[in-house]
Amino acid sequence: MLEFLVDIEPGRDDTALLRFAFGLARQHGAHLTGLQAVMLSPAAMLAMPDAMLVLEEQELAAQERHDWWRQLCRGHGVEGSWEAYRGLHESVLSRRASLADLVLGQLSREAARLASGLHPLGRILTSDAAPMLLVPEHWAGTEGVRKVALAWNGSAEAARAIRAATPLLLRADEIVVLDGVSRIRANARHVPLALDAWLKRHALRARWDILDEADDNGPSIQAHARGCGADLLVMGAWGHSRASEWLLGGVTRHMFKHGELPLLVVEA
Repeated sequence: MLEFLVDIEPGRDDTALLRFAFGLARQHGAHLTGLQAVMLSPAAMLAMPDAMLVLEEQELAAQERHDWWRQLCRGHGVEGSWEAYRGLHESVLSRRASLADLVLGQLSREAARLASGLHPLGRILTSDAAPMLLVPEHWAGTEGVRKVALAWNGSAEAARAIRAATPLLLRADEIVVLDGVSRIRANARHVPLALDAWLKRHALRARWDILDEADDNGPSIQAHARGCGADLLVMGAWGHSRASEWLLGGVTRHMFKHGELPLLVVEA
């Protein structure tokens, strides 16, 4: 059974992230764990004379949300569990993510800080604990992942992201490869990665869209993914491929700031 972990913010009981997470868990028969980290900012800890008491109360309130979570799981037909821990958000998530196959978080405007590693979810990406799937705040999809777009530039970063997405690809109805490799294959200086052969070995059929040089940027990649009707975009993050400019920080930052699709990313 796959283990999905979803990062729950206090007071956020009905979000696009939750609706997507339950739909994905139901599609894959996965166990879905809701996780809430309980913490106060360092400034609050210093300013509040009874900070430890407040922290204990917040931790107790978070732990008592298990009934709410159990009811949600039952309503969505998903097996799940609830966990709440006191500690730094990034530390709690990174440690718990080590036992997860996939971590789901919200792709909000604040998530732009992911690219600099300052956002708590960014620490999971850099910890190599689990792949991260980020869901835009206003995403309306609730039926799991049916059509997947793979941003492919032949790099190890992109390959790792696609490999991490294998369980999702196996249940998808359609896969589209946004191929930025074919037009530059002759001049590539790295060992070519045969994605087509890998997909065939995993009994995965894909349609290939060859992209030109003008498409090597975040807006174009996202536009192509949306244009083909994808409900998930898979890409590497913070890569430095010699074959293309796709996966440099600029593209990653654009996806985090202006993401319109659920985004599965893996840091190299």
